[in-house]
Amino acid sequence: MSIFPITPLVRQVQHLILETFDISEQQAEDYAAEMVSLAEGWGSPEIAGTMDWNYRIRKSLGEARKLPWRSQASVRSLKRHKMKSIERMMRLFVPNIVPKNPALQYA
Repeated sequence: MSIFPITPLVRQVQHLILETFDISEQQAEDYAAEMVSLAEGWGSPEIAGTMDWNYRIRKSLGEARKLPWRSQASVRSLKRHKMKSIERMMRLFVPNIVPKNPALQYA
């Protein structure tokens, strides 16, 4: 039983967690409730609703907590997203130095 409230956003995040990781529904609910409560505490319920939950789930639970992935495709997707984000940030700060990497050009 979670100490955090179970809201519709928690249910949405729980569903994303279950799609991504091979864990029980109760574990997914606990992780979702914790993550949503933290996000609402950092900002507001409205801001928490607009977050990129796919990325946040994969980053927090897959990389930090090392939960078992449901598929290797999820791992590859996270790595591609991470590399694209890094390249975008580098282009923002140093636009003429960073060459465009064709390996990161995904649809």
